[in-house]
Amino acid sequence: MTHQLVTSNSLNVQQIGRGAAWAASFARPEPLDLPRLPRVGVISNLRSHRNRAERRRMLDLPEAFVIRQAPDSRPALDHAMRDFAQQDIELIVIDGGDGTVREVVSSAHAAFGARMPRFAILRAGKTNALAMDLGVPKDWTLEEVIAAHLDDRVVQRGPIRISWAHGKRPDLFGFIFGFGAYSRATMLAQKVHRRGWFNSLAVFITLSWALLRTMLGGAHTPWTRGDAVRISRDDHDIVRERLYLLLGSTLHDLPVGLRPFGRPREGLKFLAIKAPPRRLWHFLPSILSGRRSDWLEAHGIFRRDADYLTVSVRKSFILDGERYPGGNLTISQAAPIAFVVP
Repeated sequence: MTHQLVTSNSLNVQQIGRGAAWAASFARPEPLDLPRLPRVGVISNLRSHRNRAERRRMLDLPEAFVIRQAPDSRPALDHAMRDFAQQDIELIVIDGGDGTVREVVSSAHAAFGARMPRFAILRAGKTNALAMDLGVPKDWTLEEVIAAHLDDRVVQRGPIRISWAHGKRPDLFGFIFGFGAYSRATMLAQKVHRRGWFNSLAVFITLSWALLRTMLGGAHTPWTRGDAVRISRDDHDIVRERLYLLLGSTLHDLPVGLRPFGRPREGLKFLAIKAPPRRLWHFLPSILSGRRSDWLEAHGIFRRDADYLTVSVRKSFILDGERYPGGNLTISQAAPIAFVVP
């Protein structure tokens, strides 16, 4: 059982174990030899799909020092991250979906710098791609997260870092990047979510819908025309043409068992398909299953690993489900982050 201390900030809940609360209430002539309490920060997105549908029991905890915040804007989130850094928080629990993970990890880089804490995820979003890659179950609780943290059950994932030229916008950190058909498919996914389909089912329906739009739309639709892009590395152009799709990720496994980058592995991986796509339906099984085929590159389908690329694109791109304006971008892999896992 834990005692609860509520501060004047209604979104800020601190909890300490019974031993620590007893020590704080009564003066003793000799110091108590109390175990060190893990310092945990929880960021809850109250607008996430699952958090709107149900109320999580957040107070069934082992002995721990917990600060819970539910910021409703990016400035409020940045303030919470700075507070976590000042409080020496060692574990940040993200109660939300992939978009919440992107925002929290991006904000944490600014607040913690090189001293990044561990992270854990409570699945509450519509897709939860990172959580599925990490093997996080739907019913994982905060109590179980803290127990796993104390047992040092962690894996490493290095996020994608998106940087605009000349610091035009703050850097972003996420795990799935894409533009072209991926941007258009993300807009379809929002319609799928509004119909009540989520997670792997939503991914399957969206992918099928996007392929149908591509196959049946003709040669001169936005889907098949693609988007103009320039991709370079070390000041040498790699691509300077229209692409049907550019997709990148540092995840090992994607939802529904998709393997567009080939076999699961570490690092930043890309899939590029030239526009208009040629015989896409014929090569689709090889693309989605990760199988190697000597015919893929001959038909404008490329898989590559790269620690960074410079991408110049006028159209917007998608990072973890959110649309951002294009420009002159550097896409790289950031330093690995420790995630607590079951």
